[in-house]
Amino acid sequence: MEEQGLVVVKENFLTKITHTIQRFFFKGKMRDVLENKKNVQFVQFKNDEVVQKEIDNARRAFRKYVINNSKNISAEVLSFIAEKIEENHDKISKIIEINNDDITYHDILQMVIDEKQYISNFKKKNAKTSRYNVPIGVIGIECENAKDSIEGMLKAISTRNSIIILHDSFNKYSTEALILLIMKECLKNYYVDDDIIQMYGIEEIDLSKLDKVIRKNGTKVEKEATKTIFLYQENDEFENDIGDEIDRLQNNELYKSYEIKPIKGAFGDVVNYLSNNEASAVCMYTNNTQKAYKFINWINSPNVFVNTGIKKMYGMQEGNNDYFKSKFILHEDVF
Repeated sequence: MEEQGLVVVKENFLTKITHTIQRFFFKGKMRDVLENKKNVQFVQFKNDEVVQKEIDNARRAFRKYVINNSKNISAEVLSFIAEKIEENHDKISKIIEINNDDITYHDILQMVIDEKQYISNFKKKNAKTSRYNVPIGVIGIECENAKDSIEGMLKAISTRNSIIILHDSFNKYSTEALILLIMKECLKNYYVDDDIIQMYGIEEIDLSKLDKVIRKNGTKVEKEATKTIFLYQENDEFENDIGDEIDRLQNNELYKSYEIKPIKGAFGDVVNYLSNNEASAVCMYTNNTQKAYKFINWINSPNVFVNTGIKKMYGMQEGNNDYFKSKFILHEDVF
């Protein structure tokens, strides 16, 4: 697992003066650009979408975990869970017997130990494509027994996705419910939001709001592909950059078929919307390094750029398994 670093947005005195001069002499350029371009409308954005509380909590937990700079935290949490599983040997064995589960205490302990092998996939860069192997976000996993449920729960810790177990017959006295309780207590010990793992009956969750759903038969709920490019102006000083980028994109044959949407709005509102609505590509214009770093990690798009305009674009592709996707990121010192 590669340790992450902050995005560096270089901004010196001369650059700031240049932006100031541009705003003074080219005031209104953005308005002129938009008036002369078809199908482009600058939206002062506000996110009014209502998201189910459980999913909202899961997304918040994911955001905290995916930008956590602790390199070894996943391995440490899993080791601590293994310790607590051993401490509760008798209780776990007893509840397995009561529920007549097709699993043993030793099976559960071994599952925790084996999960450590998956941690190295986190934000792994492909040397050939320069794309990063990154977590997807909030994933629902349909399960029907203790083994499947516990395997899914462990994936939240090793892959840094938020996992919602969608159980056919949810029972708060089940073996998996006890293991979930142990895991949540262990996560709190490392100050990881325990909503990174949840379990509900499948009928209780709005599946359309999840980033991905894995059915128990292996099929996936696929979302409709999009051909939308968002240009997010987080700072007013980048107004002319937005105008120039719209002009460039609409005069390039490669992007003729894409809908270009320049947007403004509070950072949190825009991130919430773009996290729930996949885009072909997104470019943020900002001079705030902390927001840039979060934006790159949180946005649901295969192509995410900061202060560069839209460059080479890739389609959305999953990584090596069900819990990662490939994301092309362009900026200096990203991870």
